[in-house]
Amino acid sequence: MVKFVVGAVAVIVLFIGMLLGASGGGSSAAAACGTSAGDTGAVTKDLPKKVGTWDADQVKMAARLVAAAHEVKVNEQATTIVVMTAMGESSLTNLNHGDAVDNTTIGVLQQDSSYGERADRLNPEKAAKAFLAKLVKVPDWETLEPTLAAHKVQVNADPYHYAKFWTGAQEMVAAVTGAATTSGCDVSGDQVELAKTLKAAWVKGTFTDTYHPQMVEQEILPIVDGTTKDGCQVDTRILQLLVAALNKYGSVQISDMNRPCVGIGTHCTSGSLHCKNPAVAVDFNAVGGNVLLGSGKQDIEFLQWLDTVMPHGSQAGQVQCRPNTQLSNLRQFTDPCSHQHIDLGSTTEPLNLGKDAS
Repeated sequence: MVKFVVGAVAVIVLFIGMLLGASGGGSSAAAACGTSAGDTGAVTKDLPKKVGTWDADQVKMAARLVAAAHEVKVNEQATTIVVMTAMGESSLTNLNHGDAVDNTTIGVLQQDSSYGERADRLNPEKAAKAFLAKLVKVPDWETLEPTLAAHKVQVNADPYHYAKFWTGAQEMVAAVTGAATTSGCDVSGDQVELAKTLKAAWVKGTFTDTYHPQMVEQEILPIVDGTTKDGCQVDTRILQLLVAALNKYGSVQISDMNRPCVGIGTHCTSGSLHCKNPAVAVDFNAVGGNVLLGSGKQDIEFLQWLDTVMPHGSQAGQVQCRPNTQLSNLRQFTDPCSHQHIDLGSTTEPLNLGKDAS
């Protein structure tokens, strides 16, 4: 772990200076994601007895972490990350010992002596505040995948160790604050506004299509100035998905979107929605700088997030490329292991996004 000395006075002074910008500022766009948006809500008086597979004691521990985050006024992105990390480090248990790798770490967040006195590390509230103090100092932490942001603080062996706990952490934060569970990103429901966001990212270089750049030029840019041609439309929900992914991961690379618009007829005889209903399908090549092939840890974390965002009846390809991954809203099918295909199938339901998306 990175060295960081915690003292009562130091924590107070540190937070006064840092937390003013913790839930806003230049990198805050990526934090505006469903349960990750805005300041952390207060803990509800009526805690659920169980959240998912987490029992009453674990729920109470999560509530203590959330209460600490609420006290220092970090946003829900940070709050969800600290809960996710505690799930991955200790299963939301205040352990008085470490693990086989490092038996000097203790507490719900498994902090070493650089975090202060033993009593402070075994105090979940102080441990959470110490973690959050480091998290908000990580450059562009809000644009990193949550597991990578946590890794920057914990310096654990596997940067993707926490990924599998992200969705559960979102559910936990929502449950202990009594908030509605929305794990997408608060994005506009207006096509022009969405296209403007994607255009700005394209100019900046954080939204790219190296396979066929004309997809952006012929399908996204015309929406901005009202010159969209017949056969080149993109479903509003796909635009929302792209912006939501851009907000969450900081960068998005695609390789396919309304394929016929740019004259691509590959595999159209297979009944692919890329050709049957091209406005509702998109292929992702990378998010947050991580290549997607439908198989790795980053693909699974991405799909688990998508499963909370996409409406029931949507589809994801590459099922044969990865270990068995249970998804509720996404039907999985076989597709080449060179990207991550996502489409809306035949559903007309909206994405599970924030209140502004309509």
